[in-house]
Amino acid sequence: MESASLSSTRDKTAFFHPLATLLSRQDKKTQTAYKSIIYSICFILLTLAMAQPAKTGKKLPPPPPLREITFIIDASVSMILRDYILDGKRIDRMSLLKTVLNNFISQLPGQKMSIIVFGDHAYTLVPLTSDTQLLTAMINRVEATMAGRFNAMGEAISLAVSQSTKAEKKNAHRRILVLLTDADQPTGSISPLSASKLAGRQKMPIYTVAVGASSDKAAERKLAGLLYSPVNLTLLQAITENSGGKLYRATDYHSLQQAIQQINSSTTYQQKSKPVFYRQPLHQWLLISAILLFSLYQLICLFKSDVMEKTHA
Repeated sequence: MESASLSSTRDKTAFFHPLATLLSRQDKKTQTAYKSIIYSICFILLTLAMAQPAKTGKKLPPPPPLREITFIIDASVSMILRDYILDGKRIDRMSLLKTVLNNFISQLPGQKMSIIVFGDHAYTLVPLTSDTQLLTAMINRVEATMAGRFNAMGEAISLAVSQSTKAEKKNAHRRILVLLTDADQPTGSISPLSASKLAGRQKMPIYTVAVGASSDKAAERKLAGLLYSPVNLTLLQAITENSGGKLYRATDYHSLQQAIQQINSSTTYQQKSKPVFYRQPLHQWLLISAILLFSLYQLICLFKSDVMEKTHA
């Protein structure tokens, strides 16, 4: 029995070389080295991913042009005069003016605009906004004499200049002043000429649209007691010269619409900005590479451990 046990023990130990322990130690050192290399590579990939690398592509188009338009609308009693003919019917100055402004605003989505109306005094009807639905709704509510019967045009220009000056201090954007009036018998404590000179000193040109006929020939026979007053082109010309603006005549619907379009195209200020290029992010590929490398290494380690367990078993 003792000889049998000794022979079996010799058979088991015959498979192991005396230097086998050195080989196992070398394998452990190699595995540790591989592990350090893999972890170092993963750490480098994650660090590079955190740096947010990107590929620079084509140049992006410039930002849209800046537009901040203030409409100064005459709402005095003279705006009820019907000296325009549209589709064979007489139409008053205010109705025609509102129709053109609504069309104009609907073509400028996203642009910032404001509305000032004046009669006995000047009032801000809509502050600066890009909400075209609000602007259209408020324009439809504008009626002649809603701010009084008289014509405080100078006060309205001064209010617009004051608001524009404050806006420039905040965002350095230049605002456009568009005056739509017939300039009929200006009243108020501020002269329109003085207000226009103030606008000129602030380098704010006033683009003036003369609303109404220029002579008594277009007068309606029945005015219900209201004296007909043609547009005061002399005063409006002086206002534009003092401010450095331009005068437009609105003799009919098409000319009024054309005047608004010309103002829109000639008063665009391109925003000054540095060129911007399209950037394609690359960090996701670094993250994916790190995850795949780490996962592959863990799978190899699991596979080796399973093989070793089966071998020893």
